[in-house]
Amino acid sequence: MDGLVDSWALAGDPAALRARLASDGYLFLRGLLPAEPVAEAGARVRTILKTGGWTEQAKPPPSVPSRRAALAGGVRDAALLTAMACRPFNRIPYLPPLRELVRDLLGPQAFSYPVKVLRTVHPETPGDVPQGRHIHQDYGAASVDDMLTTWVPLMPIPRRVGGLAVHPGSHRRWPRVPRLLSPDERGWATTDYQVGDVLLFHCLTAHAALPNRSDSLRLSQDSRWQPADLPAPARMVYGPNPRARSAERELFSRLLSREPWWEPIPSHVAVLDDNAMMGNRPHSRLFRVHPTWALYRRTPEPVH
Repeated sequence: MDGLVDSWALAGDPAALRARLASDGYLFLRGLLPAEPVAEAGARVRTILKTGGWTEQAKPPPSVPSRRAALAGGVRDAALLTAMACRPFNRIPYLPPLRELVRDLLGPQAFSYPVKVLRTVHPETPGDVPQGRHIHQDYGAASVDDMLTTWVPLMPIPRRVGGLAVHPGSHRRWPRVPRLLSPDERGWATTDYQVGDVLLFHCLTAHAALPNRSDSLRLSQDSRWQPADLPAPARMVYGPNPRARSAERELFSRLLSREPWWEPIPSHVAVLDDNAMMGNRPHSRLFRVHPTWALYRRTPEPVH
């Protein structure tokens, strides 16, 4: 598998960053973030999971979820929900180097969704049924034009631990049918990730998680971002809890709104339910979208 192209030299040059993203479908910046707050988030997440009964090799068997966990919809593990709600984990998208990078690409009011995804990947041995590492494109998660995903390792992730791979140039091609990535498939790129690295990719860029061949749990964060002049999907702002939607309260806002780094989404942004977003077909201000996307039909699916 090829190595990711480091775009660190382009940092601070919005035109060059947009041109690289339009060409490759991704940007990789080695050491963009200060390592200390990212490592703190990883350590805090690992401690919470361990306290909740997780081990490096497996999470505990399902138990009766707490009321707080039940309100998270698809998240039924109380320790996982607690980890996703902790302050160090939620702070990462608000770190200035990351926020400024995205705003160089999408505009000065671009914002990250309150829903931030914690990826926890246990070791996978030969013969295991692969979980959660199919090739896919993130447009189906929100149906927002030029939505970007930032993938941040919360620990060192060398290739044997897996990490994420992207298919450069795939954003200018047709929609992909989800399938497992073959280990000898050509045209894909990854790297040995370090704490502080950031991988950013367009919502039409094909990507896939790689198998964890180590003996320890892999931890990373996904955050999604969008331009401020487009509607936002309700489940990415309020989460799956309908009570938060009816109160128009952003996910974790009561917990985090007093933090000096926290920002609400811009007040003028329209927030729409899934059925209002599902008819969208992707367009881009960065590149020409492949004409076969005109036939795309999105179906409701959980955040992935």
